[in-house]
Amino acid sequence: MGQYFPDPGKLLMRLSGIWASIFVVAVMAMTLVGKIEAFRFINRYRRFIGLTAFFYALLHFVIYLVLFAGLSWTWISSDLVEKPYIYMGSLALVVMLVLATTSTRSMMRRLGKKWKPLHRSMYLAAIAVMAHLWWQVKDDISLAVYFSVLLVPLLAIKIAALPVFKNFIGKNKNNACAKK
Repeated sequence: MGQYFPDPGKLLMRLSGIWASIFVVAVMAMTLVGKIEAFRFINRYRRFIGLTAFFYALLHFVIYLVLFAGLSWTWISSDLVEKPYIYMGSLALVVMLVLATTSTRSMMRRLGKKWKPLHRSMYLAAIAVMAHLWWQVKDDISLAVYFSVLLVPLLAIKIAALPVFKNFIGKNKNNACAKK
């Protein structure tokens, strides 16, 4: 960190947010790396890393509620007006809550084919995390830049691999070939 924080609440808030973001990036990277034959073993740790991201995000939220808002709904409602980036953080947390509650083997069986598309919503959570970081920037953009440099390529690779995107590109290639 290299900075002096006279307010331990701010330090806890910052560190829990940073660690939640680190684990979001890690789980996203593991998804892609785990597709490489030599690194398939990494897939068995993905659930643990995803749950760790969720619990750090939950800790970040609890620190906000208790240490900053003092569990005051008046304070929270005024913060929602003054600090709209809270909406993006809340969206990421809600998505990760759903993913955490459906990451057990029994929920995988129960959801069947719906489980995988549901867990693809982690990409929405990653976008919300990035928006949360950028939206709250006041002067030092370094943290938002670090996470964007890591997340944007991961998201771009995944978006390019989506069937909808492949179909769109395929149709455009066919149209381009037909025009020649």
